[in-house]
Parts: sequence; C-alpha cells; structure tokens
Amino acid sequence: MSDVERRERGLARLAELGDEPGGEEFLARMGDMGDWIVDFAFGDVHARSGLGVRERELIIVAVLTTLGSADPQVRAHVRALRVLGVSFSEIEEAILQTAPYAGFPRAINALKVLREEQEEAA
Repeated sequence: MSDVERRERGLARLAELGDEPGGEEFLARMGDMGDWIVDFAFGDVHARSGLGVRERELIIVAVLTTLGSADPQVRAHVRALRVLGVSFSEIEEAILQTAPYAGFPRAINALKVLREEQEEAA
C-alpha cells in the first residue's frame, strides 16, 4: 500500500470516528507523531479488516484503561465510541472488564473519565 493510500485510509477512519482522537489541530501540533498516528495507527492498524470499528474502539478503551495514565486518550476513544452510537453502559462494561486484570485504580480512573463524558452529554 502506498503512503498516499495509508494516509487516505487513516483520515477516512478518523472522520468516521468524528476526528477523535484529536482532529486536524491536534494532529498538526503533534508534528511527525501526528503523521504516525494517522498513517500507522489508523491507516494500517485501525482500518484493517477482521474486526469492526466498534470492536476495535472497545478494545482500545480497555487497553488504555489497563495502561493507566492515559486519561486524555481514554476520553478521546470514549468520544469516538459515542460517535459510533455505542452506549455509555457498553463502554462501562468494557472498562469494568479490566478491573480484575489491570487493577481497580486504573479502572476507577477510566470510569471517572466516562462519568465526566456522561455528565457533559446530559
């Protein structure tokens, strides 16, 4: 796949997610890292066949929760899931599944982000 095709796939996937995480301003501020996010993370990995976009985003929220210290990224992917029409309760279930494996503090932090997003949406 050419670099142009990777970029187009990445930008198309980001548009499908409501430009979360980031949007053009964020990606521009990231410089080379923004290019890597679009081309590799979204153009190569996120846009692969085999899983739907919804499943990929739920997995990403679970992984980010497990990593910890990723609240801005959790927030961006929660917003992307909401653009896709995924309910807050389904997102909560994905986060709750991480608690026995990653620990309660990390799951609690992700739930705090989710609650903030719920409050903002209300």
